[in-house]
Amino acid sequence: MRIEPGRVAVVTGGASGIGYALAAAAAGRGLPVVLSDVRADALDAAAARLRGSGAAVTTVVADVSQAADIDRLAQTAFALGPVQLVCSNAGIVVTGRAWELTAADWERVMSVNFMATVHLARAFVPRLIEDGQPARLLVTGSMASVTARPGISPYVAAKHALLGLCESLNGELADAGADVGVTLLLPGKVATGMSRADYPDAITPDEAARIAFDAVAHGRPLAFTHADRIPEVERRFAAIVAGGRLADPGNPAAQ
Repeated sequence: MRIEPGRVAVVTGGASGIGYALAAAAAGRGLPVVLSDVRADALDAAAARLRGSGAAVTTVVADVSQAADIDRLAQTAFALGPVQLVCSNAGIVVTGRAWELTAADWERVMSVNFMATVHLARAFVPRLIEDGQPARLLVTGSMASVTARPGISPYVAAKHALLGLCESLNGELADAGADVGVTLLLPGKVATGMSRADYPDAITPDEAARIAFDAVAHGRPLAFTHADRIPEVERRFAAIVAGGRLADPGNPAAQ
C-alpha cells in the first residue's frame, strides 16, 4: 500500500514509546496525525514535540478500553479527511501468577490490550470500507502473541487474542472485497517504558516503527522486529503440533 501524503493517520497510546515513533513516522511521510493517549499531560507534550518538527497533529484524550472514547476518536479523525492508517498501539502489563491476580487486573489488561482493537475495528473499518480507498490497520502485538512465558498471563492471553483477531479480520476483509488490510506488529525487545532499555538486542522505537511501516507498505500481515526470534516461534508451534498429534491406530508404536 502506498502511503498517501495528506490522508490521516490515527495512533493510540501515542504519547511515548512505539506509539510516538509510529506517529512521527506517519508525520514524516506527510500524513496528518490524530494522536491519542489516556494521559493528557504526556499527550500534550508529545504533540508539541511532533509539531516542532512540522507535523500536523490533532490530539484526543481517550481511554481505549471505552468504546465511546474510540467512537469519538473516529469522529475526530474522519472529520479531518480520509483516513489511511489506524494504529492500535496502547498497551499495559501486570505481573503475577494467573490465579493470584485480581479479576480487575485481568479485565483491565484484556480491555486495553485486546478489546481496544475490537473497538477500533468496529469504529473505523465500516468507514474505511465505505471510503473505498486503500487503508490499513496496524496493530501492535508482541512476541507474546506467538510465544508464552509465566508471570504475565493476562498480557500473553490478550496478545494471543490479537493474533487470532487480526488473522480473522484479514480474512473477513478479503471476503468482503475491501481494500483494507491488517498488519500485526510483533515487537521483541524495544527500549520503551514497558521494557528494559539495557537488553543487548533491544531496538529503538524508531526502528520498530520503520519495520512496521515497511510491512504496511508491502501489505504483510505480520511484522517481526527481531528475525532471530522466529526460530523460537517455529519450535513452539512444532511442539504444539507434536504434543497434540493423535495416535495412529494402525501404528501401535505411535500410541
